[in-house]
Amino acid sequence: MKTISMRKFIAAIGAAALLSTAAVAIAPSANAAAPTCSTASNGIETCTGTLSNGAGYLIKVPAKFGGTFFYWNHGIRFTYPLPGVITVPKGVEELTPSNVPEASMLRAGYGLATYDGVSPGGLRGWNTADRVEMLKELIDTVKAKYSVRKGVVYGSSQAGSIITPFIEKYPTYANAVGLMAGVTPSIGQEVQSLCDAFYILSVFADPTIKGCAAMGVKGLAGHYAAAAEFGKVVALLTAWGANLGAPGLEYPAALKGSGIPQRSALLLTGLLIGLPTKSAHMDGITTNAVIAEQSINATVAILENFGEAIATGTFGGQAISEITGPGFYDNTKTNWFSLLDPADSGRFNLGLSGDGAINAMLGVLSQAPRVTGDPAAVAKLKALDKSKFDTTKPVVLLSNEADRLVFPGNGALYVDKARAIYDAKLAKYETARDAAKTSEERAAAARLKPVWNVASLYAMTPETYTKFTAAGTPDLAAAPSPSGVGHQNFTLKQMMAWVKILAHAADTGKVGSPGYLQQYIKKAPYLNSDLDYRPSDLKYIW
Repeated sequence: MKTISMRKFIAAIGAAALLSTAAVAIAPSANAAAPTCSTASNGIETCTGTLSNGAGYLIKVPAKFGGTFFYWNHGIRFTYPLPGVITVPKGVEELTPSNVPEASMLRAGYGLATYDGVSPGGLRGWNTADRVEMLKELIDTVKAKYSVRKGVVYGSSQAGSIITPFIEKYPTYANAVGLMAGVTPSIGQEVQSLCDAFYILSVFADPTIKGCAAMGVKGLAGHYAAAAEFGKVVALLTAWGANLGAPGLEYPAALKGSGIPQRSALLLTGLLIGLPTKSAHMDGITTNAVIAEQSINATVAILENFGEAIATGTFGGQAISEITGPGFYDNTKTNWFSLLDPADSGRFNLGLSGDGAINAMLGVLSQAPRVTGDPAAVAKLKALDKSKFDTTKPVVLLSNEADRLVFPGNGALYVDKARAIYDAKLAKYETARDAAKTSEERAAAARLKPVWNVASLYAMTPETYTKFTAAGTPDLAAAPSPSGVGHQNFTLKQMMAWVKILAHAADTGKVGSPGYLQQYIKKAPYLNSDLDYRPSDLKYIW
């Protein structure tokens, strides 16, 4: 998922209604077009062409091609523009993650290929089912031209909901899988939390917010209806950015005059949805005379993270609603008290204004009118990109400690789902092994023994990195943390460690021993050497 400029959004939202630009139509062809190729003076061959649905693809192969191809899958792109904020792609935008490791990968002898994830009619959004087939066609196109020894399918963000079902449907099409800041299907698990954010703000800050309940109209009209909801949140965040949420709550009526500052409701909202309490500029630790307590530092982190997180919920949610139909959000059974981790309640107690304020806010939230969804739409949301997590291919995950768009708990969830399949296979193997009496039975049992083939890498932040202005306020224009924050935002060394591990996994069929993995982790500053590290879980797990 691409980041969205909050500043530009504020300027653009007023002009949105004036825009009538529709999606750029992509004319499908009967079959993928044969690539048109040229070779540069450095020996790199570049090929372009179109898939059978008219979407473009790009291939680059170095002169010293070693036989391994990497097939890149980008994250979500949107069908409709928003002036100064969302630009609809006109073709392939990146061949590798943010195009950062492209030169290094070519020097290493890897072939590179990608495609523009656009469906017929210029539709983008949550077109994951189409993109599974587009990825297959891309690989077929590459193999028709080149002698490919090993293949790696890898991608970021939305690509988790493409690659995960892809490798289960087409297990012979790749030898290894890489997921960078990837969604673990169903995306509904995170979208539910982002819809919660809209709802909570409607209770504590702006009763006119409808959030995800306003989504579901198809086309440009639906796009701008969702954008209008986002605009309401932008207005709140802009005000809080100026006053750090110091004024008391005005909503709901039961809490007006309670003395609870608005920043406490903002912090509570972030904690209830699982938003990271570290951000690009706020480490959740550093204090001064203005930011007098660590939980206030974390509150500013929530503020900095909130805009792009809710943008994901807005435009991603609208795209999803065009598949599910309206009413995909339902919170009639949500237990708000249970969503607040007791550890967070203790750690951020001062920022939340104490136990009394916590109970008061959760109490009025629990009593507020709920949103009743459409059961059919809710069921469709939960079933999106259905996956078994039973691939035997090596899978290497790479996530940021404080990703504000695709929460790092997605990685933990992937591991849990894959581990459940592994444990079931292991139990079956052990039963067969223990029951075996003949050499043939023992050999048959041995063939059932599973291999754990998932590795999780996490890019961490430094312990402290917050900077302050001369006035003592957080300097959000300073250099951001060098690692661990942002979305699809990794250093070249971190990316190349991941790539090298994936290439080795494709060759051997295994992710590699802990000792092997540590060799690459040590070469990439801020990659976590604790291979058992586990981030906070998503708030909803289906």
